[in-house]
Amino acid sequence: MYNIPRNNYYDNEKETVVYTPKEISNFIYEVLRNDVVLGDLVFDPCVGQGSLIIPWQDAGYKTKYFDVKEQGFKGTQIRNYLKLKKEDLDFKPKLVVINPPFNSDEELRKDTCKMGFGTRPFIPEVFLAKTIELFGKNVTIVLFTPYGFRLNVAKNSKRLERFLNGDYPDITSIISLPKNIYEQINFHSEILVFNSKKTKPHYFADLRQKENEK
Repeated sequence: MYNIPRNNYYDNEKETVVYTPKEISNFIYEVLRNDVVLGDLVFDPCVGQGSLIIPWQDAGYKTKYFDVKEQGFKGTQIRNYLKLKKEDLDFKPKLVVINPPFNSDEELRKDTCKMGFGTRPFIPEVFLAKTIELFGKNVTIVLFTPYGFRLNVAKNSKRLERFLNGDYPDITSIISLPKNIYEQINFHSEILVFNSKKTKPHYFADLRQKENEK
């Protein structure tokens, strides 16, 4: 059972940065590559060390990627995605891949307050909202998020209202992740895909071959 005192996002904020395992990045590429043709742009607004974007680069796709600080991935533009406006950008991606921070900090809360999400924001939703604001509701989006994004909403929650009112696009595919995909962390998370036309409704991320090779 999920233990709130041990895992509460708000009272137990963690500075640890957890990067996307390359096995998951490769799995996402295989699932989504038929939705993106060569010549289309793939964008990552919080690229970290580049795991999500590398499979697309290796396959010859155009890529662009931001982060709020330098984390060693060549070509990263240092920009605060949540502060950007449409007029700040001169590109429009076909696909946006996002593994956002799950915990907030003081600087992030300042940004989320300005966006109307308050001081206790659900960070993956904030990144979803910003992506829709910048690129519209029809862009294909891949979003890492805890299960609570879908499953922990109240009847009158603003998040549920945004889906029911069409402010957020439909979830077209879900990728279920093993809870132990991140080193030294057991955490419930999944990947939501919006506006895909060629994916199945649901996938289990199959990492068995990689485990057997170790």
